[in-house]
Amino acid sequence: MARDERQRGGARKQWVAYVTVGVISAGAALWVNRAPTVRHESVTRAGLAGSAAQTAPALGQDPNASAAGALPASLDGSSPPQLPSDGRGHLARTRAVRDFFDYFLTTQNEIPAATLDALVHRQIAAQVDGTPAADEALDVWQRYNAYLSAVGKLPQTSSLSAPSGAKPNLDALQLELDQRDALGTRLMGEWNAPFFGAESQQQHTDLARLRIASDASLSDAQKAARLAALDATLPPEVRAAHERIRQQQAALDTLSQAQAQAQKQGGSLDAMRAQITQTLGPEAAERAVKMQQADNAWQARYADYANQRAQIDKQNLPAQQRDAQVTQLRQQFFTNPSDAMRAASLDRGSGSGG
Repeated sequence: MARDERQRGGARKQWVAYVTVGVISAGAALWVNRAPTVRHESVTRAGLAGSAAQTAPALGQDPNASAAGALPASLDGSSPPQLPSDGRGHLARTRAVRDFFDYFLTTQNEIPAATLDALVHRQIAAQVDGTPAADEALDVWQRYNAYLSAVGKLPQTSSLSAPSGAKPNLDALQLELDQRDALGTRLMGEWNAPFFGAESQQQHTDLARLRIASDASLSDAQKAARLAALDATLPPEVRAAHERIRQQQAALDTLSQAQAQAQKQGGSLDAMRAQITQTLGPEAAERAVKMQQADNAWQARYADYANQRAQIDKQNLPAQQRDAQVTQLRQQFFTNPSDAMRAASLDRGSGSGG
């Protein structure tokens, strides 16, 4: 029951973000998990594979590039992002290169490290073989692996490991951020800025905001003034992003209140529509209802799938045979790759990974 509620809660966050201004910037998330969250962030980016290199022309636009090696089951039906070019056969130093690697890193708990490495090598060759970008991509891949390995060995000092309700240790957060920045500079070299530059800047700003907000010696007015002064030092596009986030958060709060009120009235879609119409208007209400209907249908489909998966589990098959049958079953129920990935994630969360 608790797991079902968590699933529904995640779905509510999805449609709430959709109903409001749009998906909240990744920079608004708590920053302390930069490297370990490769799997989570890149799942979203992998779904945008076709536009991952939109800031630069792509190298090797071969629609059959993925044929260079079978993709793991969780990526079945998707296409790797394209490596970006600078127009002269070299890799363009953009975030899109990290997106390419992160796409494959989503499988790091699914396949052995050696298999993952070989897969990335094949995919690099499929896209940029015969150009300077091939050796450059292999070099960056080695650097990125070294960086991720080093970050994984850092002491866990973030607030995510603190007891629930405890105040974050801002000095520990600062140390963790500084350590990651230093590793990026040392191990990524000239690729540190395109991989982590904007993210690191956002994290430093977030930490400064946390320090101001948690300073008990400041009055509310003083905190507001210092936060405004901090915002004034940011680039215009960052300030605009912060304003969008504030607007989105206000809309999220409004929608959460509307949904809670609707549940008090029986939890029907009509009640939800009525409550959201009063606060955000009929168009937002209709989008919310459609998203909720779609999620209800998805949850019902997942429940049917989970029942059949449980029947496979009861057969006590060898692990490899069991996983193959579960993967086949999942693909039958979820033909959309992103839906299949979501189902696989829920399976792992319930201890029924396959």
